[in-house]
Amino acid sequence: MVRPKKVPETIPLELPGHTQAYTDAPIFAQTSGYLKAWYFDIGAKVKAGAVLAEIDTPEVDQELAQAQAQLKVAQAALELARVTFQRQQDLFNQQVITAQERDIAADTYHENQATVVADQANVDQFEALEAFKVIRSPFDGIVTARNIDIGDYVAAGSGNQLFREARTSPLRVYIEVPQAVAALVKLGAEGDLKLKGYPGRTFPARVTNTAVAIDPVSRAMLVQLQTPNESGELLPGAYVQVTFKLTGETGLYTIPANALLFRAEGAAVGVVQPDGKVELRKINITLNDGNTLQIAGGLSETDQVIVNPSDSLADGMRVKVLAPKQPASAQSPAPNG
Repeated sequence: MVRPKKVPETIPLELPGHTQAYTDAPIFAQTSGYLKAWYFDIGAKVKAGAVLAEIDTPEVDQELAQAQAQLKVAQAALELARVTFQRQQDLFNQQVITAQERDIAADTYHENQATVVADQANVDQFEALEAFKVIRSPFDGIVTARNIDIGDYVAAGSGNQLFREARTSPLRVYIEVPQAVAALVKLGAEGDLKLKGYPGRTFPARVTNTAVAIDPVSRAMLVQLQTPNESGELLPGAYVQVTFKLTGETGLYTIPANALLFRAEGAAVGVVQPDGKVELRKINITLNDGNTLQIAGGLSETDQVIVNPSDSLADGMRVKVLAPKQPASAQSPAPNG
């Protein structure tokens, strides 16, 4: 007994698309001052954390120094308030002063504690702004724009980007797949990229995301692929052609050639029904390579087809389906006499 196997269909599909950087980020200033130095220009490959530029911030420097001095004053006042409170507590325990005098000293101590906390937060804020004087690369990538030069005034929150950086390995590729074949483009499907700048070459790509929706205007589904681009040859923003070999349903099945029966009305096979009766089913052979037959219609994957059928096989005959024979090594050894 055998079961028919589906014959998949390979559908070639070629679509236009465009490349896009995996990550494309503008880099802004987070503190105000004058650009002291820059270290990378457009096209430079940089690592995450690399210093792109430095900003001179005299105003922030002065504000930090003032905040640090104010913090020291507050810390000194806190220490005095602590000592005073401890002394007042001891005198209160000896019943030398009233509870009110002790409470006033306690309130002063707690107020100075809050002042130190507030002044410390102020210092932390300016130290954070000081750290922003050094502009660093947020990821491994390529500098694609530099919009600042030495001596220029940099204003935090102005919306003017200092640099732009792109990560191009891997590279994203976007295409729009027509509605008619959108269901065949699945995650993991592989495609080949072709560019006019590289005649005769293809670059591998793989589907990583789909919009899972058809655009009502274009009647197409947006699909994202990724290509490794380890060499950096492919540039973001480029026009590409993406070629797929998609697999679809053909409605064709294959069975062994020794399942074929010749009847006056044409080719047929014997199919065993669930109740054990035989049904002679006519088939339409589209391809015979000597070992297998390709069948168009008449069978399904759940049918049990008889191989090496007898010429006397007829409709309605009852047959018994035998389990496959086990190899000799898998059979239980005979008991010793």
